[in-house]
Amino acid sequence: MSSSQIPVLISGAGPVGLFAAIVLSKLNIPCRIIERDATVSPLSKALSIHARTLEILDQVDMIDSFLQQGHPISNFNVYFNGVLSVFPGLVNSISHYNYALFLEQIKTTSILTEKLRALGVQVDRGWELMDTKVIVEDGNEIVETTLRRALDGSNRRATESTVLGTVELEEDQAGKKYETEVVRSLYLIAADGGKSVVRHKLNIGFPGQTLSNNVLLFDGKVETDLDLTNITVINGGNNQTMNVFPLSNGAVRIMVDASHLDPSQELTRETFEKVAQEAAAPAKFWVKEVNWLTFYRVNERRAERYSHKNKIFIAGDAAHVHSPAGGQGMNLGLQDVYNLTWKIALVHQGMAEPKILDTYGEERGPVADDVIKMSSNMFAVGFSQNLARRILRKTIVTFASVLIRFISVPAGRVSMLTIRYPENLINQPHKSQPAPKEEWQVGQRAHDGGSLLRVLTQGAHSDATRLHQLITGPGTFHILVFTSDMLRSTASSRSLVDKNGIALTNESRLIKDMDSSLQSWRSQWGYDPATERSLFQAHILAALPETVGGTDFDDPTKVVADALANRDQGEGRVYWDQTKIVHERYGVPVKDGAGAIIVIRPDSHIGFRVQGAGQPAWQDVDTYFHSILCSRP
Repeated sequence: MSSSQIPVLISGAGPVGLFAAIVLSKLNIPCRIIERDATVSPLSKALSIHARTLEILDQVDMIDSFLQQGHPISNFNVYFNGVLSVFPGLVNSISHYNYALFLEQIKTTSILTEKLRALGVQVDRGWELMDTKVIVEDGNEIVETTLRRALDGSNRRATESTVLGTVELEEDQAGKKYETEVVRSLYLIAADGGKSVVRHKLNIGFPGQTLSNNVLLFDGKVETDLDLTNITVINGGNNQTMNVFPLSNGAVRIMVDASHLDPSQELTRETFEKVAQEAAAPAKFWVKEVNWLTFYRVNERRAERYSHKNKIFIAGDAAHVHSPAGGQGMNLGLQDVYNLTWKIALVHQGMAEPKILDTYGEERGPVADDVIKMSSNMFAVGFSQNLARRILRKTIVTFASVLIRFISVPAGRVSMLTIRYPENLINQPHKSQPAPKEEWQVGQRAHDGGSLLRVLTQGAHSDATRLHQLITGPGTFHILVFTSDMLRSTASSRSLVDKNGIALTNESRLIKDMDSSLQSWRSQWGYDPATERSLFQAHILAALPETVGGTDFDDPTKVVADALANRDQGEGRVYWDQTKIVHERYGVPVKDGAGAIIVIRPDSHIGFRVQGAGQPAWQDVDTYFHSILCSRP
């Protein structure tokens, strides 16, 4: 038996485990990622990447590879007894990505594997996690994990269920020979799926239910007179539902109600074709090629806790499983580890106490509950044979064209753009100022906005950018300084003077407060220089004067342009909110406003906000950071 040591061990090299390894590597946290299977599965369980996940991929500078290989889809084609309705079920008005990107999981895995390899980390395949626990060594708690690798054949067992979606742990396979290894790590992230060994070994509760409906999953090519270019929902005369999703190379993914079939029976092409034809009737529907055909057992379960002693964490399907309705699963898992990894980095590098890790389960558990509820309702409406559900299904399809005007809110929820975390250690409302409207409160996803102009010297400006192009990561707190119209107020009777007796204008006071705050924070907290990553960046967002036509600048504004425009990004460079949409989406008044400072967490949720942009507001932000971060020894 050999042994090894690593700061973070990751079990499972699906998209969730790979993304965790990528973010940790970008933050210079060494990790090892193991995978039971010797090769990547050719099957693509996940297809859709929703708008919120696309935002995250953009923030970690990985979006281009996904956009190049995926194809955006916004609309649903709905057939009810052969009659077509089209509605924009994935269109939203609150993100730059107003669609879902369809990309087979095998391609997502390939992209992430290549990104990880470029960071110097290879997936260690063939290793199976057998046991894990937290032990005390030299007075410190560490994770001790036992791995094994089959010396002949693979780690797969002859008794494993072939029904996709099962959550039971299989029995060991007798008669096989293995090599073993003990790994000691500071942390373990278990992204080892719905049959998670880690969840079983730690006896983490996984309550839930197995739905009575079984569905068939099919990947392949078909011949039909239906339009399958968008997501297609078909409900035929037999009241059974079939959903069709376009894949690459002319193939499709089909999910069809098979509640009347026995999952133990042999599943053949002919069986599937008969079910599909009955659901598609009166349309023609023929199977040309079968790439994958299986039963899917729909489970709804969520772990009672997401961590063990703040050392072992579960994520993705290990923490939650649900129906495939809405395409939420992989997205939920990727967002799990985006929430977790920056917190591990802060604790590992001595900048935060371990209690910050408590917020992982506090925040992600309720999100999973909401997704499971939504997915369950969508599945029930789509597949249930209950009379009330069938009536509801027919009503929705019949009046789809009328319901279009009401689609924006559900689309934002399906696209995972409306997630809000509760108030906690890192989501702190201001202690004395009144709470803003809910959409602007702490815990909310950081909103994007309209065009921001970078001002150059002499009043000129550059190409427009979006706010989300500034709040890049991973691992960085972004301080948004909304000045409203305060920068256009020159020195007056309200002006202060510095220690040399020089008058301080609004803009010079702001520069002084901002620079001294950034200098103070960076002197106390920061990543290892090898990361080449700043923990704090500041961006000034100012509103254009209404009196100058939107693009020309009056004399006071030129002062600001000279003082702030040529700063490096993240060092307090000023951007003009020309449409005032950014101010509006963060609830900051433009006219006669005192401005605001809003702290965006490294995973792009609002952590803290304070009205005003003067010295008292900066002091409040300083108090916030001291409450969640600790000075290095």
